[in-house]
Amino acid sequence: CDTIVTLTQGDALEWNEPHKTYIIPNIITQISTETSSCKYFNVIAIGRLTYQKGFDILIKVWKQVNLKYPNWKLNIYGEGELGNDLKRQIKEEGLGNVITIHPPTPNIYQEMQKSSIFVFSSRFEGFGLALIEAMTNGIPCVSFDCPYGPSDIITDGEDGFLIPNGNIQAMADKICYLIENEEERKEMGREAHQSAMRYAPENIMPMWEKLFNDIVKS
Repeated sequence: CDTIVTLTQGDALEWNEPHKTYIIPNIITQISTETSSCKYFNVIAIGRLTYQKGFDILIKVWKQVNLKYPNWKLNIYGEGELGNDLKRQIKEEGLGNVITIHPPTPNIYQEMQKSSIFVFSSRFEGFGLALIEAMTNGIPCVSFDCPYGPSDIITDGEDGFLIPNGNIQAMADKICYLIENEEERKEMGREAHQSAMRYAPENIMPMWEKLFNDIVKS
């Protein structure tokens, strides 16, 4: 082929074809004009209830968070094959009052705007569009630095935190840090909203135009 298009830097390196690789991320089609105040005692996660999304790990993370902040809640939105297993794990860990698994909702932006932190526990990803959706709603993200996507999207320490992949204690610590530091949480939420604009159509479509123009010229 003449050209390879990847979503992330990590994918581009996997192909090892720098002379023919273009990195063009996904577009976010819904830009939120309303953002969270980041004052809510709610943390949100979304995704399919599958092994890939790592919600079993997230439940273990939340057990650590709950020891320090039992008044904070974790809301997971999604459905999938591991739904019953995850609900059983929540019950066994004694977290039934603080973790709720909700069915998917068409109003997920409204739920994000009632949350103060977005957590992303995937073991691996193709991109991580949910991170950008959270950021456009003005909430900082705490994400495993899984292959691939989060490290392209999050600027660590500015609009969110990148956690070594699978490190339960490190993720719990950063969630607790944001809980403890409300003003920094709000500022990171504002930074997240601005950062998400990189993925607006008017910023991504010129990348595709350049790609096709370069192919024609070659």
